[in-house]
Amino acid sequence: MSTTDPFPRPPRSLVGPIPDPDELYGRKDFIDHLWRLIDANNILLLAPRRFGKSGVMRHVLLQPRPGYVPMSFELEDVDSPEEFVWRITKELLARDKFRSILSQTKRLPAGVMTWVRKNFDEAEFEGAKVKFKAEIRADWRDAAHRMLLELEQADETAIFLFDELPAMLDLILERQGAAVANDFLAWFRTVRLAQRDVLRRHRFIVAGSVGIDQILRKLSATDKFGDFARLTVDPLDESSAIQLAEGLAETFEIDWNPELSDRLFTLIGAPVPYFIHVFFAQLGQLTATVRSSMTIADLNRVYAEAVLGPTCRHYFGHYSSRLKRYGRAGEKASMAILRAVAGRGRVSRPALFDVYRKSRGRGATELEFDDLLASLEYDWYLRLDTDTNEYYFRLKVMEEWWQRCYPLAASKARVQKR
Repeated sequence: MSTTDPFPRPPRSLVGPIPDPDELYGRKDFIDHLWRLIDANNILLLAPRRFGKSGVMRHVLLQPRPGYVPMSFELEDVDSPEEFVWRITKELLARDKFRSILSQTKRLPAGVMTWVRKNFDEAEFEGAKVKFKAEIRADWRDAAHRMLLELEQADETAIFLFDELPAMLDLILERQGAAVANDFLAWFRTVRLAQRDVLRRHRFIVAGSVGIDQILRKLSATDKFGDFARLTVDPLDESSAIQLAEGLAETFEIDWNPELSDRLFTLIGAPVPYFIHVFFAQLGQLTATVRSSMTIADLNRVYAEAVLGPTCRHYFGHYSSRLKRYGRAGEKASMAILRAVAGRGRVSRPALFDVYRKSRGRGATELEFDDLLASLEYDWYLRLDTDTNEYYFRLKVMEEWWQRCYPLAASKARVQKR
């Protein structure tokens, strides 16, 4: 299916759910390229939350190419290596071909081997999880590595789809400490390096709404993901974005035209599927009379009063709450930087350094400032205009939402009050 092929039915409104493969607009070329790379590489998917990573991973999961068996893992709430290994094991045992291999092996640690052979039917019960984690707490590294070795007996290559792995690392860091998080990273890298020699029947696709590089810097482990092929999930191309807008207009019985599409994308700032869906969810609430004769003025009004209003505030909340992962000082400084850019439109790097230094106080350093700006670029808040050395918001809708919820004037007033 090409990016311009007609879809079999009008698209659903997907403000919350992940799209099914037949609802994934404009990603065919991207997915084809991913499959070409996965033949010899592990892959790191880069993009903020709701930009399409999960849709791509779901497509890989539900429509695998011949010779591959994808398995999906949501890791955002995983807080220990044992929990990670439990989830891997549970999924492997749920698949007959892998379950048969693991139940016959003699190379797993004795305690785990006994559990797999005699108790794997308990995998659906919480009690099995407690027992399993207790069995592997001391030697989870060996247990996980040996399970991967056993997969070499399979006829197909297992693809492990790890969604929110960066969030998992951050949670392990918070609850278990840097030593445990670094131990996991070292083990994971060792497993990947072993692919070159003995582990060839598995691949990893890693994604997360929080930048992996940011977490690696916190752990002083910036070299641990250098072997991944990096793919950026960008906004839609123009033709796919127009097709999505026209399809949603049909779903909501809206009289649509190319001028409305142009205005919609101008208001958002770039054709990001999530924000297109958010916008149409609000347009769909208009009366049938308005929807049957939609105008640019109607679009502007819905944008100002609904999309940027209190009704939709929770759709944007993640973009401010995730700044907590920058650390307390980093969160405060980043908020000050984003307020400044939202309030002025474009701000030079030297001017932003002054904003950062005032917020950070005595702890300010150029290295930390550079890391913050890099994270804000990576996380799709800001973009650098290399011709003018000025930073600006990547998305107009994000800039205007930030300006409304965190106005620069309020920030200045609080500083002056202190």
